[in-house]
Amino acid sequence: MQKSEMRLVLFLLQDKANISKTYRQMAKETGLSLGSVQGVMSDLVEQGFVVETSKGRILRKRIFLIDRWAREYSEGRKKKHLICRFRFLAESVKEHWTDIQLPSQARWGGEPAAFLIDGYLRPQRWDIYVDESADCLISTGRMIPDPEGEIYVYRRFWVENDIPKLVVYADLLSISDDRCAEAADRIKILI
Repeated sequence: MQKSEMRLVLFLLQDKANISKTYRQMAKETGLSLGSVQGVMSDLVEQGFVVETSKGRILRKRIFLIDRWAREYSEGRKKKHLICRFRFLAESVKEHWTDIQLPSQARWGGEPAAFLIDGYLRPQRWDIYVDESADCLISTGRMIPDPEGEIYVYRRFWVENDIPKLVVYADLLSISDDRCAEAADRIKILI
């Protein structure tokens, strides 16, 4: 999947009503150009994922598309979004990571996000997504840059405020760990 296809498919999978929106609405809400939306939608129709009916568009093979998006993201795209790594200032900070007030432009991803969704998975690796610069994380007073740190900082690429569950699912799959795979299955049913 190309970058524009990744973004539009994520948008379509986040809310079942999104498939019914006009191409202009899709472009506006995803930050893509109208031409990109038209091209991706044409490809999705050709591949059988989108069907035009007399009642409107239908998104088909949703589960297959979820798995395809997650695989494409976790195996390739995620690495391109990595900005840097940080570490917690102390072990006690790591133990109480839920007390950290992230800056408004940052969101927990991966294992921490899964924990915040259902409390099932205790994080051993921390992913954070930021809009632009990872420097905002220094302002928490709880973490500092470290190329070997346990906190992986990625560039945020979705439009909505909260992290999409599909991104959390893909993050968990990228870790290749049995406990993360089990947590991913729990998150997948919520997508």
